[in-house]
Amino acid sequence: MDTEPETWRWIWLAASLFFLGGEMVAPGTFFLLPFGISAAVAVVLAFMGVPVVVEFVVFIVLGAAVFVWFFRWSKKSAGENETPVGVGADRLLGEVGPVLMAIPGGPTQSGRVKLGAEEWHAESDSQTAIPDGAVVRVVEVRGTRVIVTQVEASVGSEETAPEGSD
Repeated sequence: MDTEPETWRWIWLAASLFFLGGEMVAPGTFFLLPFGISAAVAVVLAFMGVPVVVEFVVFIVLGAAVFVWFFRWSKKSAGENETPVGVGADRLLGEVGPVLMAIPGGPTQSGRVKLGAEEWHAESDSQTAIPDGAVVRVVEVRGTRVIVTQVEASVGSEETAPEGSD
């Protein structure tokens, strides 16, 4: 390396400012930050009089190590930020409620159901019409609509049906 060691102090300082400034322009990526950190460490080493070759090795090894650490950290934190089951609209999956407005059988046609204290637009999962008053179960949530399936008649209504009438 034919440049003077004193010159490398300023080269490392410029590189550090470049990488750290670039990270500020593109916040949240953490792509340039590891190299900004390793260049800052190389600046400190340069002002301490460490040989330029050692500065380069520290810059490359430390930059790669911090990059890998950030990558693993981001993967871990991304997994922790996933919405757990039962939160948001997914909380409705499996809920049972009455049909308030008949659900037509066509695709893109909807009725209304009551789930807990809320009313939702609903579509039939089997594309068959579901009448008012029927009891349905939520099988899927698509945006602001729930996809429902009609629940079979309750046990109480089967007991009142005359025997042998099938």
